[in-house]
Amino acid sequence: MAAAKGFTLELESPVAPRRLFHASVTDAHNLIPKIMARVVVSGEMIQGNGEVGSVKQFKFTEVIPFKHVSERVDQLDKEKLHYSYSVIEGANVGTKLLSSVYHIKFEPSGTIEEGCSYKLSAEYTPMEGQEVTDEDVQTGKQGALGMVKAVEGYLLANPDVYA
Repeated sequence: MAAAKGFTLELESPVAPRRLFHASVTDAHNLIPKIMARVVVSGEMIQGNGEVGSVKQFKFTEVIPFKHVSERVDQLDKEKLHYSYSVIEGANVGTKLLSSVYHIKFEPSGTIEEGCSYKLSAEYTPMEGQEVTDEDVQTGKQGALGMVKAVEGYLLANPDVYA
């Protein structure tokens, strides 16, 4: 089997950790379609209430090469602001990938007062006979960065939202 590949993404944000966590994790299925309508048609909780084991589904516009993605919540620590999820359907899972797993951590920033440090790691495990290319990894990284930057921009423009 081909080796797993992935990426890590770390950035400093002027947004407080709890606000960014709530907007980009616990309420992402509601917020993301509103602020990224060019890319995301809809988001909904299709199983559960957002806790571990719940499944969120996002549907995309033609800008994205697949129609939807379903994500299972694997870990949710609202106190430590840690979140992990697995893509269980869509985004090449089942066609090219055995799994696609993400771990996200929000911590107080060491450099920006009131801000946070956002850390994301992703790991893609290919199916037998498939390979995760550097382009696949870069596409995933750019998508994650685009999403967090869109949420950050929205929160900066709307300081009372998710406060």
